[in-house]
Amino acid sequence: MTAIWTNPPKSVKKRTVWLTQDGDRVGTAQTARRKGKTLSYTWSGFEQGTDATLCVRFKGINRVACDKTKYIGDRASF
Repeated sequence: MTAIWTNPPKSVKKRTVWLTQDGDRVGTAQTARRKGKTLSYTWSGFEQGTDATLCVRFKGINRVACDKTKYIGDRASF
């Protein structure tokens, strides 16, 4: 899961960001850092389950980005 703020002010170099799953915070708040014109932070993979709503929020911003997980079937092992 990656949180990306695509249009932060140029003066913003880092910002606190957190992840929620079905309304509950996952782990601790993290620090998103500037990468070019964006701020971003990537959480390592973890099992979210099916039909879970994952949301990211940057501190000081009223907008929230959410997506819902879905079952995509068994994947072949290579």
